[in-house]
Amino acid sequence: MKKGLAILLAAVLVLTLSFGIAAADVQHKDGHYVGYVPNDHGDVVIEVVIERGQITDINMLNPFKLHYKYEAGKKAFLEWPYMVLEKQSAKHDVISGATHSCHDYEKATQMALDIASGNYDGNKYYGVAENFEHGHVVVEITVEGDKITDCRLITANPELLKKEDGREKLMPAKDDSYPHEVALKYFKEFPEKVVENQGNVDIVSGATHSGHSYNEALDMAMEQAGLK
Repeated sequence: MKKGLAILLAAVLVLTLSFGIAAADVQHKDGHYVGYVPNDHGDVVIEVVIERGQITDINMLNPFKLHYKYEAGKKAFLEWPYMVLEKQSAKHDVISGATHSCHDYEKATQMALDIASGNYDGNKYYGVAENFEHGHVVVEITVEGDKITDCRLITANPELLKKEDGREKLMPAKDDSYPHEVALKYFKEFPEKVVENQGNVDIVSGATHSGHSYNEALDMAMEQAGLK
């Protein structure tokens, strides 16, 4: 009898440990994580905040559809954060009339959650420096091993900037018509210097605000990639 009870207790202990290990495998590490999905109608950028292993906030950074003229798309934009917070998951039924938006939201959210749980199998990571006045700065880095092999600044779709609904919230690209030469030079050279430095780029006079924002977004991407 005692032997049988001991075997039963041992089996329960093994099962308990197994469930504990399984739970640990899907545990999300605290932090801020960014998911990104390219889209001609506005690149989807979603920030997921994890605290004590739980999803505590979802920031729908782009496209910003508060004034979107299609009600289904606006509804999906407004309701997605609450859906994720309620179920603590990126898996949800699509909202009728906003199928593509919901699929992109799911992909971006799941990407962020995969990074947070250590289950991400991609090699591109994203960081954001929020700026609601001049456009959010989004930095993408490509990582091979422990090295940054590529970097780019993801900028606004110029056609969407013309839309009256204000959905495009990313930083516009700087071209040769940009009036501030130093800031333009910094914008053009930043990605190459990130790869060269394997990290932050020195801030220069005349591009102070740009430098701080670009490096802030870069730091966030590097943290998610485990490089900081």
